[in-house]
Amino acid sequence: MSIKYKVIQRKNPSNPSSPVKYYGSIITSGRKDPRFISEEIADRSSLNIMDILATIEGFLQVIPKHLADGHIIDLGDFGSFRVTGRSEGVEEEKDFNSSNFKGLKVSFRPGRLFQKELDYCKFEKESQEAEPKLVDKITEE
Repeated sequence: MSIKYKVIQRKNPSNPSSPVKYYGSIITSGRKDPRFISEEIADRSSLNIMDILATIEGFLQVIPKHLADGHIIDLGDFGSFRVTGRSEGVEEEKDFNSSNFKGLKVSFRPGRLFQKELDYCKFEKESQEAEPKLVDKITEE
């Protein structure tokens, strides 16, 4: 397996006057939708595509509910999901309330087998690279 990347320039957002630096940016190869994944699983199992799609749909209905209830979803060797929050700081504990939270994210931590597969990946620089593109934001385009 090979993960393609390109090199981009980025400014330091906390110090815009500092010199730009070069960073590696992963290039995605497109998306795989549930039907594609279901077909591939069906080819490797005794289940049909509809069974797998129904299971994925059930997963999408149940997992967010349990995450919202504060549970960690442990899927064994696949990995685990949990909710993390971002909040503003206050001077004293008594001043903190739920309005200080500014966003929630779902964090995924790969399990052993999942991570083992990723450990075999190699990096390959994009072959048709023009001049590096300057990106001002932390998030990639």
